Amino acid sequence: MWNLLLLWLVLAVPGGPPTGSIAGTIELPTNVKITKPAQIVLFSGEYVDFYQAEVQKRVDTYWEDYKPAFIQEKEAFVLFRERAKVQAFELTLNRMRMDDPRKAAGFILTSSNGSFEFHGVPHGECRVVARITVGNQELILSETVILTDEAPPLVILKPTTP
Repeated sequence: MWNLLLLWLVLAVPGGPPTGSIAGTIELPTNVKITKPAQIVLFSGEYVDFYQAEVQKRVDTYWEDYKPAFIQEKEAFVLFRERAKVQAFELTLNRMRMDDPRKAAGFILTSSNGSFEFHGVPHGECRVVARITVGNQELILSETVILTDEAPPLVILKPTTP
């Protein structure tokens, strides 16, 4: 009898926090072509904050180290900001893989056509981040998403202008 009651309790209790799906596309100007498949990653929970903090830390460091050059040539700052995003992306991705390789595998995709879909995403704040290569330059496109019980969001990643 106790086994039956225990089985009923296990089946009756929901299995963890609520999850949902996120789908989207990468949208680039018509004259821009991606030269390698895009790597698209979903950062959720602590990884959102970690990624954003790493980007900011690197941008601040570059600013302090190269401020006179950036004041003279503003375009250089844009390049270093992209470099900071790429470095933070790699660091966060590596941390995610080390913490839980199986879970990370479900949140890392490669896409040749620019479309993506993630399932089993925990509700709350997430950040979809794509690393694309245009010519020989790596760019990071990202969008913050708040996942709730409502209809799954459609995310459109596109370049931002400085």
